[in-house]
Amino acid sequence: MNDSPRTHPVFAQALRIMIVCAVPLASFLAFSIQPMLGKRLLPIHGGAAGTWLGTMVYFQIALLLGYTWAAVLVRRPLRSQALATIFLSVVAVLCFHLPSEQGDLEGGIGSVLWSLMLSSLPAMILLFSISPLMHGWLRRRGEKTPYHLYAISNAGSLLALVAYPFLIETNLGISEQAFFWHGFLLVTAALVASSGFILFKGSYASVSADSLTPLGEEDEPIDFGRMALWLGLSVLTCIGMLGATHHLAAELGSTPVAWVGPFGVYLVSFTVTFAGRWQPWMTRTCVAWLAVSLSGYMITKGFTAVTVNAATAWWLLSLTASGSFVGNALLHQLRPARRFERYYLVLAVGGVIGGLCSSLLIPALLARPEEFVLASIALLGIGMSWLMSLRDVGAVVITLVVLASPILGLGLRQIHTEASDGARITHYRDLNSHIMVRTDDHSAVLSSETTTHGSQLNADEAARRRPTLYYTESTGVGRVLERLQADRPAMHVGLIGLGAGTLATYSRKGDVYDFWDIDPKALRTARAYFTYLADARGRVTTTLRDGRKGLENNPADYDVIVLDAFSGDGIPAHLVTREAMKTYMARLSNRDGILLVHASSRYSRLFPVVAATSRTLDLAALDVSTEITESAPARDWDPTPTEYIIVCHPEKMQTVAGWFPAEEDKGRVKHTLARAPSAPPDPRLIWTDERNASIDVLDLGKFLFQP
Repeated sequence: MNDSPRTHPVFAQALRIMIVCAVPLASFLAFSIQPMLGKRLLPIHGGAAGTWLGTMVYFQIALLLGYTWAAVLVRRPLRSQALATIFLSVVAVLCFHLPSEQGDLEGGIGSVLWSLMLSSLPAMILLFSISPLMHGWLRRRGEKTPYHLYAISNAGSLLALVAYPFLIETNLGISEQAFFWHGFLLVTAALVASSGFILFKGSYASVSADSLTPLGEEDEPIDFGRMALWLGLSVLTCIGMLGATHHLAAELGSTPVAWVGPFGVYLVSFTVTFAGRWQPWMTRTCVAWLAVSLSGYMITKGFTAVTVNAATAWWLLSLTASGSFVGNALLHQLRPARRFERYYLVLAVGGVIGGLCSSLLIPALLARPEEFVLASIALLGIGMSWLMSLRDVGAVVITLVVLASPILGLGLRQIHTEASDGARITHYRDLNSHIMVRTDDHSAVLSSETTTHGSQLNADEAARRRPTLYYTESTGVGRVLERLQADRPAMHVGLIGLGAGTLATYSRKGDVYDFWDIDPKALRTARAYFTYLADARGRVTTTLRDGRKGLENNPADYDVIVLDAFSGDGIPAHLVTREAMKTYMARLSNRDGILLVHASSRYSRLFPVVAATSRTLDLAALDVSTEITESAPARDWDPTPTEYIIVCHPEKMQTVAGWFPAEEDKGRVKHTLARAPSAPPDPRLIWTDERNASIDVLDLGKFLFQP
């Protein structure tokens, strides 16, 4: 008797259509919910490390649980699979909701995880399990192991990655996104439940249908070394992708746009290599591509603090793509013939390990972000060793040494050259960011990658007390503080973002300056390498907390609030939404105060958004760009071009604008003022906690194509 599956042609075709639709849709939903929930949590918990780490850990846990669920379930009888899948589908649809607005104000990891699990964990387990589970269902029908489903799944993830920053968040608020997401979750759950029902009722009528393995097949033996190689390649490609994202986020800020390039080419490599047409010569080509890309990246950037844009950004993306293709091409070559569920589970574990290493372990081990290059070197060494069929440990080590020596030598030379003038460079890194302090006999400079956050001249006491860079006396913030001080014998100033603590130099006896910052490194370095806080004449407080949350829970009245918080080269969106600005103005209203937003950025144009959002609160906004050609004997020491946005009540704005003449001191200081247009603002430029999109302010063309 023939025990092979017998399916009515109509049901067979319907089953395949449902699976081909459900797999990419599930991946699209899984990857589009992450930024949606992250944006939802920022106004609730703030931008502290606990929020970001909690969100990342949650999605890693959900991914692992989803693949584990599939790996266990796919080896069970079809009746159990169908019933369990239908049950999970119902629970996922019924339980999903946005996280509550009542959260832990400190952004604790535990509260973030708990909030996310309550709102979406069953849905995430369902979505992540669909691809490997349906892979098994097609295998049960007697088809050859359908690895093309893995390609289709990653294509859905890629579509979500690109669509979210450029389409979804630009047109839909968080609640609208959740509404449509929930609707598509219902569609996905219906497809999955229907597929399981059809497969169970239509494909297997024989007793062998409920066997634990596919008909006529025995378990495929897989040795530990093979699984270790799966795991290692998965970890390395993940670390490489996340390392590249770190460098882009240092320029563009922590926004979904920063993920598009590295994560996009990472997903493309999965889609292409597992589509079913990959050939061995393609792997050899990718290894050569990786070698060329690694050389180009090391020459243009390497271990230095060179700005990642134009040619450097393209080399970075090329290196990410080539490393991903080499790693995933080898994973495709090493795929098992039948034990796909174990294969997928190991890859998922590798992704989790790679993510946790990049967020927790590597920052503790490497003071500067070098893992991107090191992971690329490892992938190149593995690729070369595999292609030469030299699989013993000694051959791999020799190959790595030969390939890595000139590259690491170039990197060490770059590090030495950075401090060749006798300067001392100290690096600090944790899960928040990487910063470095450059000190010599004349100054100390604080920067994160390529963005300078503060400096201090230390030739003598007078020099140490002078504000520098973006904070000199003729800049927007300096001029506002000086003018208000002339009329107010004592001032209360709130400052979101600490940097080197430069603005504390403006404090007078009787003044109170409250600083908030979410990065503990900032508080340590501001006191260890700079004396602005210690030399302040007024009372200075520093608090480790998200500034918006700090002001929401601080009943004090302020004369000035300065928003000077940068993530890379951009300002976190939740700090400039309508709700955030209402909080600031509530603290300023009793003292007829002024809000200043530091907007000096290479790639972002924030003024249209601040102006449009301010207008909804009946406020006026003025953009002040200042260029100072040289220092004067008693002011504007070590200046740099700056941009500040001043927000206050309209009746006060005319007076404020008069503080900034077009030219001062025979052209030494030049101010360029811009006001919001009188026409109604574009609704897309009005940022709220519900709707804000980084692409509204970002100039990608300038980043990618202008040196």
